[in-house]
Amino acid sequence: MKLRTHSPPRRHEFVAVIYKIGILRCVSVPENVAAHFAPGRAVPVVITVAGRTARTTLLPAGGEGFRLYLDGAMRKAAGADSGDPVGIALRPDRASREMPAPRDLARALARVPAAQREYHAATAAMRREILRYIEKAKARATCERRVVHCVRLLAERARRKNRGGP
Repeated sequence: MKLRTHSPPRRHEFVAVIYKIGILRCVSVPENVAAHFAPGRAVPVVITVAGRTARTTLLPAGGEGFRLYLDGAMRKAAGADSGDPVGIALRPDRASREMPAPRDLARALARVPAAQREYHAATAAMRREILRYIEKAKARATCERRVVHCVRLLAERARRKNRGGP
């Protein structure tokens, strides 16, 4: 008899009504569904609506509630918008969301160990923002300047931490 060391991600299904927050559309996630994830913090999930699947984040909505934002493609697949009920299936997203660092950034960080430590200590979201900032540059020279700028800021941040500053 073979023992399973872990169970496959469990799928949780529910129906919720779409509502608006500003220009964004979202749904509230029932407490009994949210409780299966990591209550109290943002959780990566895979959402399926009307056969369309996407990676997103289950977010705390204040108090005890949680919400999911639905993009236009999800709403279009369901043929639904604000005020309409929609069937949703959720499961944990265990795949890495880490973006690989471009070679130029990796080399620059390797030359400045304090900046490299700070980069790796940053949240995944902060690392993604750094990478997007660098990769958004159209010209090679702009990209190089942004790499230098980010490494300098990370090194300064590490120095401030070592001095006990903000």
